[in-house]
Amino acid sequence: MTLSILCIALLAALSIFCAFQWYKTSRFKSASNRIAELAFRNVDAYILLVDKEVNVVRTNYYELNGLQEKHSRPKLGNLLRCRNGEDAGECGKHQLCSSCPIRQAIAKGFREQKGFTKLEAAMTIYTPGNRNTAVECDVTVTGSYVEIPEAGGQMLITVHDITHLKRIQRELNEAKGRAEEADRMKSLFLANTSHEFRTPLNAIVGFSELLAGEPTPEEKREYVQIIRANNELLLQLVNDILDLSKIEAGTLEFEFADEELNTIMEELEGTYRHRLPDDRVEIRFDRKYPSYHVRADRKRLAQVVSNFLSNAIKFTSEGEIVFGYEVRDEVFYFYVKDTGAGIAEDKLPLLFERFVKIGSHRQGVGIGLAICKSIVESVGGQIGVESRLGKGSTFWFTIPVERLQ
Repeated sequence: MTLSILCIALLAALSIFCAFQWYKTSRFKSASNRIAELAFRNVDAYILLVDKEVNVVRTNYYELNGLQEKHSRPKLGNLLRCRNGEDAGECGKHQLCSSCPIRQAIAKGFREQKGFTKLEAAMTIYTPGNRNTAVECDVTVTGSYVEIPEAGGQMLITVHDITHLKRIQRELNEAKGRAEEADRMKSLFLANTSHEFRTPLNAIVGFSELLAGEPTPEEKREYVQIIRANNELLLQLVNDILDLSKIEAGTLEFEFADEELNTIMEELEGTYRHRLPDDRVEIRFDRKYPSYHVRADRKRLAQVVSNFLSNAIKFTSEGEIVFGYEVRDEVFYFYVKDTGAGIAEDKLPLLFERFVKIGSHRQGVGIGLAICKSIVESVGGQIGVESRLGKGSTFWFTIPVERLQ
């Protein structure tokens, strides 16, 4: 009797112990499920549990995109809206799927029963709910192989969208490249500047000494002409450097006044006619209007046209240089057209960059056109060039100038 009571008591105690353990296990399992659920919902990345056929068993994709979860198990590529998988109807059937680095990494993970980390891949995906719009993106994918009871081996995949980080990285690399190029060009600018200053200074000093001797009248006129030309060149170099420093400091000033365009153009025609190297080149102001009064900055306007004319003279050995202006829809279009050597097409985008010289044997430090660009754009205009190698060039700019009645 006593033994029976003892057995019943032991059995009851064992039942209570088992029930307590079951209760603890159930609570732990429930808590674990809640934690896993929260992790799936709160992590800012796609988490996908896939089987060997890359069917998605569980994912947070729907929660993150605010979509209704489907009862069927989509393939990994179809869930992520991979364009190749969607176009083929099913992930894995497109001819490019065999070379997909994500599928290859998952297949290898299942074969070797181990995971992989931070695989970077480029994807083209359709936006959710819209198969007509595809976007390029960059992702990192991490996979962990797990053995799940009664389900066998599965892979826990984490997909991070790093498109924004990649774009920032590319922008930083481009900025670094531009900074390095700017530093290189400034070093080249200093080297060119010292050389360009030395050339006219040597000419001025040398011919001044010759002039101090007893030259013939013809030699005297020649020496004076050479000294005057080199003085103008030296002054232009100094002005360009001063203008560049003002542009860098943001203090480039403009002084607007009532001006007559034909007068400005005629003065430039007379000035540059005397600078022509020989009579094989003709320079001509193409006058199209009897008179045109505007409100403009005479100095800056003449500076840009003068730079164009100087370059035209440098690169034109024969033919003509024609310059002028036209009125086009409340905008003034200025141009300088020459029959010179022309410029190769691949060089055209570089012309208005700082410290760029198309002809390394020509005088100058490569900042004149860059300064012109800054001047024109500062007053709301545009600047450009049209050229064919061996056929001449046309430099132009437009500025909105107020015409006076």
